[in-house]
Amino acid sequence: MFQQVKTVVSYVAGTSTLRQYDLGEQVASSGLWKIFAGTKKTTGQKVAVFMFEKKIIDNPLRKGYDKKETERVYTVLKKEASQLSRLRHPSLLEVVEAVEETRTVITFATEPILASLSNLLGNYDNLSPIPSDIKSFDMDELEIQKGLLQVGKGLQFCHNDAKIVHSNLVPEAIFVNTKGDWKIGGFGFGTFLNNPDSPVPYEYPDYDVRIPSYAQKNYDYMAPEYVLDENLDFANDMFALGCLIYTVHRHGKPPMENHNSIHTYRKNIENLSSINYDHLPYHLHEVMYNLITRYPSQRMTAAEFQTCKYFDNVLVSTVKFFESFPEKTADDKANFMKGLIRILPQFPERVLVRKILPSLLQEMKDHSLLAYTLPNIFFIAQKLSPNDFCEKVLTPLKPIFSVSEPMQNMITCLDNIDLFQQKTSSYIFKEDVMPLIYHALEAKTPAIQDKVLKVIPAIADSLDISTVKVSLFPRIQNLFIHTTLLSIKVTALVCLQSLIKFLDNFTITEKLIPLLKGIKTKEATVMVTTLSVFEEMGKNGEKDVIATEIIPQLWRLSVVPTLNLQQFQKFMDVIKKLSMKVEQDHSRQLQDIRNIEDNTKKYVEGGKSSDDVVPVDFEKLVGSSGGTINGNTRNGISNGAIEIPSDPFDTPGNNPVAEFMTTLGSSNMNSTKSDRKLSSSSVQSDFFITNGGITPMSPKPRNSLNSTNSYAGSKAHSQTQSINSFSTISKPSLDIIPSLPPPNSSKAGTLSSTSTTTSISSSLFNSIATTSRMSQQNFDHSNTMNTSRLSSNTPSLNNIYSPNTNTNTSFNSQFNSMSSLPNKNNNTLNLNKNMNTPPSQPMFNAGSILQPINSNKSGLNNNSNSNNNSSTNQKISKGDLTMFDPYS
Repeated sequence: MFQQVKTVVSYVAGTSTLRQYDLGEQVASSGLWKIFAGTKKTTGQKVAVFMFEKKIIDNPLRKGYDKKETERVYTVLKKEASQLSRLRHPSLLEVVEAVEETRTVITFATEPILASLSNLLGNYDNLSPIPSDIKSFDMDELEIQKGLLQVGKGLQFCHNDAKIVHSNLVPEAIFVNTKGDWKIGGFGFGTFLNNPDSPVPYEYPDYDVRIPSYAQKNYDYMAPEYVLDENLDFANDMFALGCLIYTVHRHGKPPMENHNSIHTYRKNIENLSSINYDHLPYHLHEVMYNLITRYPSQRMTAAEFQTCKYFDNVLVSTVKFFESFPEKTADDKANFMKGLIRILPQFPERVLVRKILPSLLQEMKDHSLLAYTLPNIFFIAQKLSPNDFCEKVLTPLKPIFSVSEPMQNMITCLDNIDLFQQKTSSYIFKEDVMPLIYHALEAKTPAIQDKVLKVIPAIADSLDISTVKVSLFPRIQNLFIHTTLLSIKVTALVCLQSLIKFLDNFTITEKLIPLLKGIKTKEATVMVTTLSVFEEMGKNGEKDVIATEIIPQLWRLSVVPTLNLQQFQKFMDVIKKLSMKVEQDHSRQLQDIRNIEDNTKKYVEGGKSSDDVVPVDFEKLVGSSGGTINGNTRNGISNGAIEIPSDPFDTPGNNPVAEFMTTLGSSNMNSTKSDRKLSSSSVQSDFFITNGGITPMSPKPRNSLNSTNSYAGSKAHSQTQSINSFSTISKPSLDIIPSLPPPNSSKAGTLSSTSTTTSISSSLFNSIATTSRMSQQNFDHSNTMNTSRLSSNTPSLNNIYSPNTNTNTSFNSQFNSMSSLPNKNNNTLNLNKNMNTPPSQPMFNAGSILQPINSNKSGLNNNSNSNNNSSTNQKISKGDLTMFDPYS
């Protein structure tokens, strides 16, 4: 199709008329004409472009025939357009652009058309592809009646006023426009009979096979007096009209089929009385006998044809009234519009949409008739598709949405708001239909206000939250404040109740509740309706708003003297319901808080007991059937021996655990990882660090990995990972050694003192073992640790609380009381340096207890060691320590 249009455009590129229009698809055909949809480029006006391509007849006529025969065809085609340009009548096809001829084409433009009558009767010659509207077109009897009536009016104009004989009234000469009206065209053989005294030119209808049949008169529709008697008269067209009526009702088959033969024509004329009209409507029988006659004197005229009983019914009369509507008085117009709504259901849908609806929309400019016109428009609009509704109805209706006088106009539109919802998308409804709601809310007429407030709940679900909050609610609020009518206030409250689910908490608490608090009337109806609004707010409202805003207001309203017992009881029921909701919600919140506190306390004080711990098969959990890690098989946890995990900071040739044991004087502890096992049957002794050193505690049962042992008078410090947890003690000690945060912790600060004392349990063996690296170094006097200034990756350990004295003791004084730990060179690790000297860099790594950083691997200052050996220093022996089982 696109290629076809391109070809057509190439033909018409030279015509000035066609350069003004954009050509669309081919919509119809009529004989040698191809008819295209067109749109004017400057104004958007819709037209039908008639086009004849000369190449259709050029080649056949060049086979030995005279050129004058070709020119004869061109003359007939150009005459069709030129004659129409001279004739103006509603029943004649209106010419928009005059005929033009170029070397390749002949063109002209008319009003938009749907098809030719020939196309609608199944003749698709010169039409490809066939439009779906034409192929599926099923003509209704009312459409035929209306169309024939319009053809009769057109012939009456031609005969009585224009004094022209059409001479070729065939289906190809009748066009159906987009409104469904039948229009007469094809005046290629038309002859004017203006001067009765002058001789009438007569042309014998001899058929020429060299010329296309569409360029010659059709024998099937020619009157016998013209063919046999050489008489050209207006009655010739009435005979053709009778044949046309027969053809329409016989789906394109004429009453006589002459095959362009004069001999056959004579025989058929002799048998005119034998033509059967039984398949035609009853009232057409008499008409046919008065049209298809041998002699013109026996035929009815065009005016008489319009008055026959075939057209005497209310539907045709209604169409006739519409066609003469501008000529009617205001009272006749109003009465007609009032009664039309009763007749519309009897019309075929195509007539309603194509004929009646456009006529009604044209009358919308008369606002005095809108109250009667709009119901008819909305009735027909129900039959339209959403696209047609928006294009044909909504667009013309938008200007009247702001017209509030007479008030019935706006009320009628509001009555049909559900139709707007059905036929428009949510976006179009918001942009094009909601202005009707806004104008109605701002109207001063109480009837309009009441109507729009009742309509809003029905459309609320199709609106978005922003539209309700920003555009709709403020207008309802303003109407509620300024109205003095009790009925409007009540209706507005009902409307507000339907919108609560679309309002946010801010709008409810800051706008809606103050609005309700400002109600001054004590009328019982208003009070009860207000109760319903508050009840709706309480269904999903926050408990604080219900408790502090809604319930107090309900109590205030419940005691007004205008309420009866039943109404008061309703207030009490709602108050109790909302109070119960507050109680349940707040109790649930408090219970949640309590559960969190209990869980936190349980976790801090020891978590689950060892009896509550369910053994977990870790290998099964991670989906492993067994494997070897560092040469040790771990398919399960052995009850006999537990492997001590290796130091993650261990380097080849440097075993901190072995070095630490060596420092402590142990000769039985090997540094190989495979020998680092202890019997699980041995009793593990906890130990704690005091001012006098590391002192073993009495044996006690081993707790779970996340547990701490609480002693009397102690308060558990908040814990993190169990590997860094401690058991509380009751002696002066290094009270709190908190768990250091993981690396890159953004919080480095001071731990507040508490009444908690924590001793180092056996679970800290690995952490203390890592401090064996300290034995490889001496701290330089200028780089002595100051625990109040750790790096950003290590929280400072400041105020440590002693439970026995209930006084705050600085970390420096407590830590300095520890004896200097010996290193592997039998030197002393000096921890009693001047603690007030700030370190040049952080002395401990994050993530472990007192883990030295690796920046001073070059060695420690021996002078600082020798200056700080005191009698209070004690060495930790192997017997003082118990290994920690990391897999328990």
